[in-house]
Amino acid sequence: MVRSILVLVMLFNIFVVSSALSETIDRVVAYVDSYAITLREFERTASKMKEKFPEIKNQEILDTMINKLLIFKKSKELFIEGKEEDLITNYIDLKIKSDIIIPESKIREYYEENKAKFKNTPYINVRDEIEKYLFEKELNQKLKEHIEELRQTTEIKIIFIP
Repeated sequence: MVRSILVLVMLFNIFVVSSALSETIDRVVAYVDSYAITLREFERTASKMKEKFPEIKNQEILDTMINKLLIFKKSKELFIEGKEEDLITNYIDLKIKSDIIIPESKIREYYEENKAKFKNTPYINVRDEIEKYLFEKELNQKLKEHIEELRQTTEIKIIFIP
């Protein structure tokens, strides 16, 4: 009898101690449709991003994570297999970059408007650099528009911003 009471007391102590020491494994920061962005994922991403951009705010980090997830989800609709980064890159190449064409007239126009910036460097020597700049500018604009469209058709719920 004493032994069974002792066993019950020990089991009770183990239960109380283990439940007192237990904690929430991971909190949800935001939902994008049915996918949860966890606090652990956020902290890991934030740590990497703050190494490169120390002034970045947590809201910007969370927005970046949401945007990346939106594009990843769409890329999974087109491409069945592959690493996340490869799927995202392929999706952007197919859906955004393939539609961007920088006409020669726009390159020339930019050169003429910014001649002082190029310090009398001949057009032919800076043409490719200008084209790359204009392409990146157009890509960023189209990507921003595309993400806004995806956000309009997706349920996004931010629980808290760490």
